[in-house]
Amino acid sequence: MSIKIVSDLGAPLAVVAADLVTESVAEGKWNEWAGYILAAGGYLGGFMNWGGDFTKNIGIASLPWAAKNIYERIRGGTSAPVTLRRVTRYPAPVVHKEFDNVRLTG
Repeated sequence: MSIKIVSDLGAPLAVVAADLVTESVAEGKWNEWAGYILAAGGYLGGFMNWGGDFTKNIGIASLPWAAKNIYERIRGGTSAPVTLRRVTRYPAPVVHKEFDNVRLTG
């Protein structure tokens, strides 16, 4: 068994480069989708025998990236902090003057 420079080392480096470039240069707009595309494309290409070991290794190397994105999307993401605000509707402005002093109790 030997390590192939292009397929065994180049594919993970290409995935890391794609992650870093889409995160920093593209301001993260395409980072999540790039992970999905690389993982699905790599596995599909490996299944269809397109691109040989390089394509298969792209899918293998990008699977953790895509899985993390799926986990973050299901969990609700950490990109924007969740802030809870109390929504109050009372005292609301009076629409009809005949209901000016009406109070709701429950």
